[in-house]
Amino acid sequence: MTKEEIVELILKENKFESLNPVQRKAFEMGILDGENLVVSSPTSSGKTILAELAGLNVSLNKGQKMLYLSPLVALAREKYEEFKKKYEKYGIKVALSIGNYDSSDPFLEKYSWIVCSNEKADSLIRHEASFIKDVGLVVADEIHLLDDFERGPTLEILLTILKEILPSAQFLAFSATIKNAEEIGEWLGAKVLKSDFRPVPLYKGILVGNKIKMFKRESYELRSDLSLEESIVEDTLLKKKQLIFFLSSRKNAEALAERLSNLVFHFLEEKEIKELEKISQKIEKALEIPTEQCKKLANCLKKGVAFYHSGLVFFQRVLIEENYKKGLIKVITSTTALAFGINLPNWRAVVRDVKRYYPGLGSIYLPVLEVEQMFGRSGRPQYDKWGEGILVAKNKEEERELNEYYIRGELEEISSQISSESALRMHILSLVANRFCKSQNQLVEFLKKTFFGKKYGQVEILKEKVEGIIFALEDWGFLKTQEIREDGEVVDKQLMVTKVGKRISQLYIDPLSANIFIENLINCQKANEFSFLSFLAKAKELKPSPNLSSKDIFLIEQEIFENQDWFFFPIPDEFDEEYEEFLREAKLAMIFSFWINEKSEKEIMQKFKITPGELRSRIEIADWLIYSILEISKLVPVAKQIQKLLRKLRVRIYYGIKEELIPLVKLEGIGRLRARLLFNAGVKTIQDLKGKPVEKIAQILKSKTLAQKIKEKISSQ
Repeated sequence: MTKEEIVELILKENKFESLNPVQRKAFEMGILDGENLVVSSPTSSGKTILAELAGLNVSLNKGQKMLYLSPLVALAREKYEEFKKKYEKYGIKVALSIGNYDSSDPFLEKYSWIVCSNEKADSLIRHEASFIKDVGLVVADEIHLLDDFERGPTLEILLTILKEILPSAQFLAFSATIKNAEEIGEWLGAKVLKSDFRPVPLYKGILVGNKIKMFKRESYELRSDLSLEESIVEDTLLKKKQLIFFLSSRKNAEALAERLSNLVFHFLEEKEIKELEKISQKIEKALEIPTEQCKKLANCLKKGVAFYHSGLVFFQRVLIEENYKKGLIKVITSTTALAFGINLPNWRAVVRDVKRYYPGLGSIYLPVLEVEQMFGRSGRPQYDKWGEGILVAKNKEEERELNEYYIRGELEEISSQISSESALRMHILSLVANRFCKSQNQLVEFLKKTFFGKKYGQVEILKEKVEGIIFALEDWGFLKTQEIREDGEVVDKQLMVTKVGKRISQLYIDPLSANIFIENLINCQKANEFSFLSFLAKAKELKPSPNLSSKDIFLIEQEIFENQDWFFFPIPDEFDEEYEEFLREAKLAMIFSFWINEKSEKEIMQKFKITPGELRSRIEIADWLIYSILEISKLVPVAKQIQKLLRKLRVRIYYGIKEELIPLVKLEGIGRLRARLLFNAGVKTIQDLKGKPVEKIAQILKSKTLAQKIKEKISSQ
């Protein structure tokens, strides 16, 4: 296709009459000639269209693939659905790859556009995925997250590797907020496109008292007889618009949602109330037994309000997003969980809490960049003519501070986070395992090519850390080293991965966690479930450990006392510095213990103050860690009885069951509750099920349809 034909296709599928200023500038800068670009322009300025332009060019004209990198699974899903809907009819096959870090996903060979989370793309490279060589375009969305302590190192190392193995590929990097875009452009060998264009203007203001003082737009007077949150909600809903509140904690988000629900309910139409009733029932039944959080969320939803944070389970978050887009949910109260990427019909973003508490430091103002991301959720072309970002000040003095810091202040520069030991540990092992770096000098040279190396001009400050990590990896048996000498002087050190080191890299777990597992299991001859759960809780992947309350400590210490003869490691003295962390790890072990002994989620939440989303997340991580341990045990000497116990424990953690239910939960449609109903009714094995008539099974499970499906399934076995 010609450039003009690609543009025409893009305009047709996006229902545009012409390219906007950002897109035209990218066209002029050579986006369809394979030029690398770093694009820094506001939210809604059409950056995704640039990926589509370049993607069509490489796939239709060059027969190559586009690899679209997303920092968030939710954003990856959204892009996948969007691309698939628009372009599959033109022969562009779109794939989503976000899970299972122990696979090369060979099916991806058949696809033109591959949407990945950053971590999954890194994992695919570790597994030497064959499709990578066919990638002609790499798109890095939300590139400013290089600065994120958790996500940044993986993105930085991933892009550095891709630049090395795909020297002819085109690279596009997008962000709404980059102060030092030129530095990132220099690192990626890219031209820099900076623009203030926003098709929907975003106006900023500060709410103080009962007045929103807007900048570059007329101000608003709000009702003085309502709380400031209620007054701004009423003002928004009277304008037939929607808004998101950003708050500092889950507790604050939930409390505000409950407080606003009665007000919002009065703005709902009859048909909306009926629809919200149905949605609230789905929200409440997201778990087998509803928790207090589920009920609280369902009650808020009935009235058109939702709270949103990482403590919700995935299904609940998706329902909230979908029904906010439909306009049924009028107000969302959120932590920073909604600050990035997802396209919502939001008109007003209210950042009520501009400070966040950090242990040892106190309350500190949020970065300007983070607040800009929150504001960026407002004013989308398909929904509004303008959007608003509002800060909340307690008094005149704070209003002046917010004005100076956020309205008139400058964005922070994007920096590098790869210098953290945990990040270097994981990625050094991977770089050696994949033979990108065969010696210590090559490793240092590679680090010079990272954003860290480009930004600071040298990596001498990393050398000591790198040497220490190589020493640790060798000591743990994951690497082998050999000195390289010239004229009797050591000039370099050859690096070779061991079989177990290679496997740990592929499993995508921290080498420190792997070493903890190996040290505890290699000489282990006996164990109980709590001893396993306790050392599992030491893994970095499960950090931070849960917080302790005064009520927890007695319960936890009692459990420790009852299991003291089963621990793989010495129990710290109560006056030791590490004792508190040991208690926190033991608390997590108890949470897992309650789960596999069939305590209800409701009971676990109430006793341990853990949210459904957090519980599910930790269960998924624990499942992956046990899988990893089993894989590692194929390469190191672990007793067969221990492996058997681990295999059983993995099933129990996945389903939340006692050992006796393992045969039953393997049947589709049988979860922990139904398996227990069958077992208690005397149906304990698949053989027992075969001998029971459909009517009897239906009576036990209270579902004739499910009973019939089960009988059909076991009859065919």
